Amino acid sequence: MTQAITLKRGGSEFSTEADFVGRFVGKLSKGRTSFGKVQITTEWDHRAGFVDVLARHRRKTLVAFEAKLDNWKRAFYQAYRSTAYANKSYVIVPANVASRALRDRDEFELRGVGLCSFDGKVVQVLIEASEQDALLTWLRAQAHEHFDALADECAAGHGRSRRGTVQAMRV
Repeated sequence: MTQAITLKRGGSEFSTEADFVGRFVGKLSKGRTSFGKVQITTEWDHRAGFVDVLARHRRKTLVAFEAKLDNWKRAFYQAYRSTAYANKSYVIVPANVASRALRDRDEFELRGVGLCSFDGKVVQVLIEASEQDALLTWLRAQAHEHFDALADECAAGHGRSRRGTVQAMRV
């Protein structure tokens, strides 16, 4: 008989980082966070790397999320990279990890990167991300094209047709 093991990283209980991201996406997709109703895609490949979660509001605002169970500094650098195309970019980590990251609040604010904590039930914005002008306008356009294609697939009745893609929500 095999038994599922829950890893405790940073004092939180998520089986893996993928579980953490999946539960966050589930909460985000229900529109029950301060981010409201959004379209969502995961592991979006933007040539310089992947973003864990990319969301788009109905007003065409792109919000990037980098999730980590413990290494918030790595998530911070990845989130900062996303400010080149996303309107806002956040690090999302378990609450106890967020309390460590808050010690570097000045760095988050200087770079315009936001910080969120997630305990599996509640997403809390601890530092609001700054609105960013796109440095890479072509990449911002490419992200919007990706969401537009998702919306077209959903309208045509297709489900999950791309790796890592969550069905776009009608907003």
